Amino acid sequence: MRKFTILLLIVGVTIVIAALYGVGNDQVTYTISPEYYTRFKFIQFNLADSGAARHMTQPRSAVVLVGVKATWWMGVYIGAILGLGALVFRNADRMFASAMQAVALVLLFTVAGGFAGWLYGRDVLVKKGVNWRIPDHLADRPAFITAGTIHTFSYIGAGVGVLAGIVFLIVKNYRMRRSAPVV
Repeated sequence: MRKFTILLLIVGVTIVIAALYGVGNDQVTYTISPEYYTRFKFIQFNLADSGAARHMTQPRSAVVLVGVKATWWMGVYIGAILGLGALVFRNADRMFASAMQAVALVLLFTVAGGFAGWLYGRDVLVKKGVNWRIPDHLADRPAFITAGTIHTFSYIGAGVGVLAGIVFLIVKNYRMRRSAPVV
């Protein structure tokens, strides 16, 4: 029963971490390309035409909403996958600590993915071009492409991070069981 409670705690903590990452990531990408939000994300998340349109006078608060809406659900998947992976640990406390280490690994890969997206978007895609649907008459098309690439690469980084987190949990559990004294 305690392990199930720890599993739910892992998922809850991971949802919060994912939402906070989304808020921070979106604040950075809004700085790079406000048009990415005003011409795409606010529309995608129904903030342009709904009652939330009042936020358009304070776009940074609308960016917070986008960040939470765009990423909280990743926390559910990441937390569930790593939490289930951590069930192999005999001790519930060790299960939680190991899962949080794996979550930190996912966060590291996600940030690295976003940084790689910034470099790739800025240095490659802006010059090469993209086949995305991009709004007409953008004031800063390269910034729009860069912001979009950061978002895409962050998700890719998170996916790779989950795989790395699973490997981490397997290896850590194997080493702990192998070094445990035989009773």
